[in-house]
Parts: sequence; C-alpha cells; structure tokens
Amino acid sequence: MKSKQTGLKFILQNDSGVAIIMVLSAIVLLTTIMMNFSFESNINRIKAYNIENKGQAKLTAESGLQFAMVRLRLYQEAFNYLETNKAAKDFATPEVLNSIWNFPFVYPIPVTNKMNAIQKESISKFTENTFLQGELNLVINNLSQRINLNLLRVSLLAQAVKANEENTVNEDEDDVKKDADFNVENQLIRSLKYSIEKTSEKDEIFSGKYFGLDPINLVNELKVYLSDPNSLEDDGGASSEFEKIGLTLKRAPIASFSELYTMPNWDDDLVNLIKGEFTVYGALMVDLNKITDKMLRLLIPSITDQEVKEFFEYRDDPENPKFFNKSEDFKRYIVDVGNVLDSDEYDKRIAKFEVQGLRFGPTPSLFQVKSVGKKDRATYTITAYVSIPAKPALKPKKTETVDDNEETIDDENPEKPETPQPTNPGATEKPEQKTQLLVPRILEIFIS
Repeated sequence: MKSKQTGLKFILQNDSGVAIIMVLSAIVLLTTIMMNFSFESNINRIKAYNIENKGQAKLTAESGLQFAMVRLRLYQEAFNYLETNKAAKDFATPEVLNSIWNFPFVYPIPVTNKMNAIQKESISKFTENTFLQGELNLVINNLSQRINLNLLRVSLLAQAVKANEENTVNEDEDDVKKDADFNVENQLIRSLKYSIEKTSEKDEIFSGKYFGLDPINLVNELKVYLSDPNSLEDDGGASSEFEKIGLTLKRAPIASFSELYTMPNWDDDLVNLIKGEFTVYGALMVDLNKITDKMLRLLIPSITDQEVKEFFEYRDDPENPKFFNKSEDFKRYIVDVGNVLDSDEYDKRIAKFEVQGLRFGPTPSLFQVKSVGKKDRATYTITAYVSIPAKPALKPKKTETVDDNEETIDDENPEKPETPQPTNPGATEKPEQKTQLLVPRILEIFIS
C-alpha cells in the first residue's frame, strides 16, 4: 500500500513531458491561426480579383457604348450627305444605310471554318492590337416605331401660338387641324382599349381586375401630369386622383418611362400594355419597317385580322423580306398589294396624322443600345437610349403679295422692295426641305 502511494506521488511530482504537450498545443494553436489567416488571405484575393474583373467588365461595356455612338454618328453623317446629294441617295437606300448600325458586334470575334485564311488572319491581327479584355456583346435596337407620350402635353405657349396661326390658315387646313381623331390622345385610348380587351380574353385574372376600366381616365391622368396649370378645361377628375396619394403634378414632359409607375391608377400590367407602341422620347418619324400589329391597327382602324396577318407575312417573309425604303413603298402595299385603302383615303389619313405631329417613314432616329461586358465571373450591362434629332427646319419668309404689277414687301426689310411675285400659287415651287440630323445624344442610361 505504501509503495503504491509512493509511486503515485512520484508520478505527480514528475514534470517531464510537459514541454512536449505545450509545444503540441502551441503548434495546434498556430496552425489554426495560420489556417484562418490563409483563408482570409484567399478571400481577400478573390475579392480583389472580383473587383478588378468588375472594373474591367465596366470598362469593356463602356467601350461598347462608345463604339455604338461612333456607329450612330457615322449613320448621321451618311444620312446628311445623302440628303444633299441626290445621285448618291438614289444609289444608297435606307436599307443599305441602316447596315452601318444594325449588325450586332461580338468580341472576341468568332472564327468559323467557313472563313478563308485572309479573314482569319485579319481577325487575329485585330485581336492582337485590341486592348479589350474579356468579352463584349453589343446590340443596337431601333425603337423608332413608338409614339412619344409627351405629345399629350398641353402648353399654354403652344395654345397661344396655335390660336395666332389659326387666323391665317385656309379653311381646308383648319378642318384638318380640328380632326382630333388622329392625335396622340385618341391613339393611346384606342391602344389601351384594344390591349385590355385582347388580354382579358386570354387572362381571367386580368379580366376580373380591370373589368370596366375606362382608358380615358388613365389618359387624363397623363395629360394633367404633363400639362401646364390651367391649360386643360376639364381633366375628368384626374387632379383629385393625384391629391389622394399626395403626389405633386410635374407639369412638364416625362423624362423616363418609369415615371408612369407613379401614376395613381397605372400599375405594371397597364404600363406593359403600351411599352411596345409608346415611349417618352421623341423620334423623327414612326419607322414603317418596325411597325407593330397594334400600331398598324392605330394607323388603319378598319384593317382586318386577315389583312394584318398578310401584311406581316409580306414584310417579314424569311425567304424574301421586304424593306420599305420610301413611304411610297408602304403606300404601294396598302393601296395596290393589300387593297386595304384607296389612294385618296390613305393620303388623307397620313396628312391628318402629320398635322397632329405623327410622321411615318423609313428613317430610324431613336435607338436602344445594349452593351454587355464580361470578365471571368463579372458581368456589367449598360442600356442606353439614344436619339438622333432632326435639325429644325427654317420657316419660310413671310411676304405680302398683291398682284402681278405690285411689289412684294419683305417683313424683315419693308423699305426694300423685292421682285414682284405672281398671284398664281402654282407659278412658283417651294424649295424642298432637306432633313438634316443632329449629333446623336444619350437620353437615359440604365446600369446593371
């Protein structure tokens, strides 16, 4: 018994091997610290790489946007040159001109087996001399088929100018101006009514939600939001709708389509109904080559479903697509090929639309640029809306014409008589107005 106690006491008093335990504990502790440090270092390195890749993807996307602006600037310069050079204009059609901007661009440029050696070598040299890193996908879409909602705006200044001009227009022109059936307000009401009816036929939930909705009330909300104070005789109670939600009326043009979501009774479903046919940006004209089903029905309300189907089969035939290089090409289909309207009726409708500020033709001037830059796992997308406005046309000089034997008085210099002008309006022709486009400008940018 005594020997056992002595042995236990010896063991307890013996401190040999403690150093090994302390060393092992220190190694375990340091290993844990080192592993944590290494993990944090790897995480920080990955973060740094991600930030670098995101920055590079951003630079690549911005380069794509700049490249798109250059292409649109070339299109603008080429268009202006063709407008002033009749021989060149007859040779280069709008379809050829649009090829400056309408093809997508992808980098790195893919190499296929169908390419010859010269093409492959050119692509290789281009890649070597290019500072772009990662991938670039650039697309320019034509949005000129849409109607500008800001044409709903009623301005006190415009009303005063219009009232002054109405005193000088002849009776026929006055009749055209008073035909409000062709203005933007009625086109929007028709589009909403048609879209709500068609969507309700397919979607029971949508039908129950918007049953009995009057599109006129929706349009009145837009008009009162856009128009000057006291410019509307009756807003249909739209002002009170804004007061209920505490929203102040803007009294100015809409700058972004997203503003429609702030309207009292405009929700996502209703805004989506008009996205394809309406915009908040101005365009030179509604592009007939991009006209949609609903837009065609707005232009020609009497057109039937079968005639609409035949029109798109004719224009978008995959084997032989048709491009309307002139307004007369579209008219030729409507009058001669499709037999939708006769020539006189077509001309009258187009004239009435133009008086209301809606022109139709083959010239695009409103674009959506989508530039996507990629670097490893980072993606940076820039969506920009670009407009190429037209240079304002010079107003003709006003003159006072009496008869063949009297002088014409210039308003700017009444003391200086000019050459007598004949009273017959057909004796002299008005100089043709040449459309000139201004430099492309970015209207709005979205980044994701």
